[in-house]
Amino acid sequence: MSRNKTKNPNAQLEAGVMLVGRYLIVKRVGGGGMGNVYMARDKRLADALRAVKEMIEMFSDDNHRRKAVEDFERESQLLASLEHPSIPTIYDYFVSEGRYYLVMKFIGGGDLASRLKMSPTGRLEERTVAEWAVQACDVLSYIHCQQPPIIYRDLKPANLMIDDKTNRIMLVDFGIARFVSPTQKGVTAIGTMGYAPPELFSGKVEPRSDIYSLGATMFHLLTGADPQDNPLLIFDFSKNPRPRQINPNITPGMDAIIARTVEHKPEKRFTNALDMKKALEEHIRLLDSGQAMKPAPSFSAETSGQVFCGNCGQKIASDDLFCAHCGARQPLATPSPVKLTAKLVLMNNSDMSASFILDKDTNLIGRMDPHTGIFPEVDLSTYDPETKVSRRHARVYREGGQFLVEDLSSVNGTIVNGTFKLYPKQPRVLQNGDEIRLGETVLKFVIG
Repeated sequence: MSRNKTKNPNAQLEAGVMLVGRYLIVKRVGGGGMGNVYMARDKRLADALRAVKEMIEMFSDDNHRRKAVEDFERESQLLASLEHPSIPTIYDYFVSEGRYYLVMKFIGGGDLASRLKMSPTGRLEERTVAEWAVQACDVLSYIHCQQPPIIYRDLKPANLMIDDKTNRIMLVDFGIARFVSPTQKGVTAIGTMGYAPPELFSGKVEPRSDIYSLGATMFHLLTGADPQDNPLLIFDFSKNPRPRQINPNITPGMDAIIARTVEHKPEKRFTNALDMKKALEEHIRLLDSGQAMKPAPSFSAETSGQVFCGNCGQKIASDDLFCAHCGARQPLATPSPVKLTAKLVLMNNSDMSASFILDKDTNLIGRMDPHTGIFPEVDLSTYDPETKVSRRHARVYREGGQFLVEDLSSVNGTIVNGTFKLYPKQPRVLQNGDEIRLGETVLKFVIG
């Protein structure tokens, strides 16, 4: 039997609740502190599926309440004024029982954050992400070309969905989008840390702010590294790894595109979403034709006597220590077939001669445990009296002409050079002299 009211004004709607005699609630599919999103059936239109977005009035402060209501009404008016295949159609807007409702097209393919979580590698394939980004650029170009321009301001994986009927990217949740005139300043800074560009928090939002957020989204999808984990520094590539250093399967061309989108200064990014779309379409063409440079086994890719920078993909001299194009250091560019040797030197021990030769392709770092058959190549049992190091803490492995370090879901974490915390499945390329902290034990990586 249908029900028209809920006892608790702040409770979630139950399946079977009928709204305004038309929308039958099927189930809750998302939401947050200010409300929920439900799947519903439109009883007037042959039970067509709809997404019903709800905002609950739960503000003690009148100013906060008024602001929330204005944002919600703005979203309905904004969506009603737009027509693009990547923007959900709005069907209805109403107020019932102190709640505000927006009825939209139901998108059944899930969001990109969910797609990423379901990936067995914790990353998504480059060709797919590039195609999604082209579609995202298309809809961004559309809203940026409105008069005045509309700045989305909260682009992230959770706000990009896949329409399961058209397999097209859909831009959802326009709640904080703004019409912004070219001269407008002091716009309220709202966004998600890690995806929001620096200028957003100083009230200088502009179309290239959305380009930054799209780049941050692509970075997350391709590397598995969440920008929210290190929101202030993750795109400072002088201190933190570029996309290809986290995921060597990323091509240099894609690495360069992402790096350009997340430049600190807007003027260094793509001029507009259309320019970024063209760059991505050309990149897809190169991928499909086999002309895109594939990731090479060494940090500086060497092909047919030519050497290319592992960061930007531009051609460099074989003996260059730094790339003349992007300035990136080429730490492990060694001519084949020379095989690098390396070791880990214990730094916080009175016996400074304690070191471990990395003579295997994969070297486990941890604590010996005969009962479970764990005998790590880098056994820190003797040097870790407080057992801060896990039995299977991390590993250093060789990949072509480079060494990488990867945390293995340790209890106390793995930190490189005192600032960069590693997360499982997110290896980092090691450079000569890097220091690796495992619990309270510090190892120095030494080449040769």
